[in-house]
Amino acid sequence: MKDDFKTLLSNQKIMRGIYVGRFQPLHNGHLYCIKQALSRVDDLIIVIAAAQYSHTKRNPFTAGERYEMLIGTLRDEKVPPDRVYIIPAIDINDNALWIYHIKRLVPRFEIAFSNNSFTTMLFENADIDVEHIPLVERERYHATAIRKRIVNNESIEQLVPPFVVSFLKSIGASTRLRNASVSVDDPRNL
Repeated sequence: MKDDFKTLLSNQKIMRGIYVGRFQPLHNGHLYCIKQALSRVDDLIIVIAAAQYSHTKRNPFTAGERYEMLIGTLRDEKVPPDRVYIIPAIDINDNALWIYHIKRLVPRFEIAFSNNSFTTMLFENADIDVEHIPLVERERYHATAIRKRIVNNESIEQLVPPFVVSFLKSIGASTRLRNASVSVDDPRNL
């Protein structure tokens, strides 16, 4: 019986995909892409890109905070936790080596999901198949615009999952973003 189980496991091919984002913050467009990717693969690796950056205008949230946004939202959406890997990755600032850097951080995968033309090019240059998921209301679900709404104390309830709304309030996101927006001495804000 034990050998039968080992044989079953070794013969069972799991299709795994990868989806990369900064999630600054996680919004409904990201969630749509994650759900679409999960409908096409058994497991999905979600990479939190630029994990070393936080508390800036462009990257206000820490990798840990972005992880919490993802895990809380996926739990609310009833995504089985055994279908998702969430892995932070620092930006190595070397485009030619970026895919190899990512590949050494994550489990094997067969396909990448991306709508970013530059990210697509990097995956394709490494001979990795890329599937594009149609963007949903890109002008509406855009993290830069959402961060601006947070700074201006405008509603984001229709743009981000409910867990993210609560989480951002709990960490004082509007104050952090306002402070990061006025800091001109930090070169990462440029």
